[in-house]
Amino acid sequence: RICLTWFGKTPQLILKDPEMVNEVLSNKFGHFSKPPLPAQVKMLGWGLANLDGEQWAVQRRRINPVFHLKKHK
Repeated sequence: RICLTWFGKTPQLILKDPEMVNEVLSNKFGHFSKPPLPAQVKMLGWGLANLDGEQWAVQRRRINPVFHLKKHK
């Protein structure tokens, strides 16, 4: 369900349980940070995948209606 790996001195958690992933993305996003991705940012810009903290929360609120299940039925 959870895998701990190390990237140099930095621990990384990999979640395999969909319910845990949902909890982190929905309610616990402020407790986790993303590693810096300078090459990815240069190619893709500052999108949802590259943002953290309040910037991530603002962008997520903007696009959240797109992912609502009723809109896909």
